[in-house]
Amino acid sequence: MKLIQTTTRVAAIALGACLFASAALADGKLAIKAGKILAGPGMPEVEQGVIVIENGRIAAIGKDVKVPWDAVVIDAPNMVAVPGYIEAHSSRGMDRPNENLDIAPFLSVRDSIDPVSFYFEDSLRWGVTTINIQQGNNCVIAGQGMVVRPTGLTVDEMIVRIPSGVKLSASPKTGFSAATQAQTLRRAFSDLRRSLEQLVAEKKEGNDRARREALYQGRDLEGENAKGKAMEGSAWKVTGLELVPRGEIDEKLVPLLGLVEGKLPAFIYCGRPMDVHTALEVAKENGFLSKTTLVLSPACYKAAGAVAAAKVPVILDGSVMYVETDPLTGEEREVFVPGEFKKAGVRFALASANPTTESLWFQAAQCIGRGMTRAEAITAVTTVPAEILGLGKQLGTLEVGKFGTVLLCSGDPLSVTSWVERVVIEGKDVYDRSKDVRVKHLVGGQAPANTQAMGAALLGDARKVVCCEGEDPEEHAKHLAEERAKKDKGEEDSEDDK
Repeated sequence: MKLIQTTTRVAAIALGACLFASAALADGKLAIKAGKILAGPGMPEVEQGVIVIENGRIAAIGKDVKVPWDAVVIDAPNMVAVPGYIEAHSSRGMDRPNENLDIAPFLSVRDSIDPVSFYFEDSLRWGVTTINIQQGNNCVIAGQGMVVRPTGLTVDEMIVRIPSGVKLSASPKTGFSAATQAQTLRRAFSDLRRSLEQLVAEKKEGNDRARREALYQGRDLEGENAKGKAMEGSAWKVTGLELVPRGEIDEKLVPLLGLVEGKLPAFIYCGRPMDVHTALEVAKENGFLSKTTLVLSPACYKAAGAVAAAKVPVILDGSVMYVETDPLTGEEREVFVPGEFKKAGVRFALASANPTTESLWFQAAQCIGRGMTRAEAITAVTTVPAEILGLGKQLGTLEVGKFGTVLLCSGDPLSVTSWVERVVIEGKDVYDRSKDVRVKHLVGGQAPANTQAMGAALLGDARKVVCCEGEDPEEHAKHLAEERAKKDKGEEDSEDDK
């Protein structure tokens, strides 16, 4: 079993290296000649346009743009260029989420990101170019998230922004009641306040316990960390915190202090309508309502009015449709969730229901099918998630000065008959569908060379591998027929010979 796991891991790394090999184009110039450019919602379409990317950012875009003589050119006269889709919240891409501790804002998902996860491969295939990875929803206060690009062989190569915010949950985690969840969530901030007040009292008394503890833990007490700073925040403050050097504050408390001071965004999950009220109250009581984004299950459409009153954006987690049963008549009723938030005037971003068949493009297409305008649907997977993540000036549309992150689709990007053919992330040509060996295998039946044949173990020889590239189906079929003929004649090697 260990050998199989190791082999699978090596194969995945090799495939990742193949998919991302073209990232060597990193710091040069790249020109994309597209049949059509859809730069963003409400922006004019450009027929037979050119996008010039220099050092990762768009330098020029338009119909009559001149291609620099030293630029690498992607010639795509029959393709449509659009901005990359942005996943505003996902718990995928980690080797495992750590949700064993109730309060763990000091953890970072950076330590759990798996660069060779198939999730990142799938993201490129479906046009998702930027992902905010957060802890799962089964927590009270979880770790700090990070925004990544789904390309690179190391975590450092993938980073776009870290931290992206702290994940909280107003919905009961496993084993908790709603009351216990709310109590634990509120107690975390009351404990923070008491701890800070104790630090101030000890400093006034000349007690250097906090400093000795910081030195024992090897914390940095130089530079800015050696200075005290008055507490910021709009809800409550601890007077005299400027007496305590910031480096002496327990590292486990620093992220919570960042929330209260408005330095860190908060992402709060709500699985039920009643949880929305808890989330909004906790955020308001502790002064980070303006930095809060709610991650909502479909059932939370019932709290759209409260969300609108609080003026916070939301990420719609899961399906865009919610089916409920009338308790009196027993009749089923379908609710179009984004439509309800649109009516309430709530700014929302869509999230993938799964990384493949119901990725962001599918969610946006469903919204159009249910009556939303194309601009509104595209906005929910590009510009709104970019703004939620604080990346509105870098991503979401194709404009001069923004990141050169572009999808090249075979047709209308929201059509079921179109494919993402090429992906360019910050000027790097990172994905080419014509070279995607896994797609060739699944769609065309072309198995990669030197890999175990699917079902080989069931056929009696678990060691049998694919014998040729399979680029020519007729040649491969002929070869297999010859092998079968040999087997019928008893010419195959015996087990002893093997």
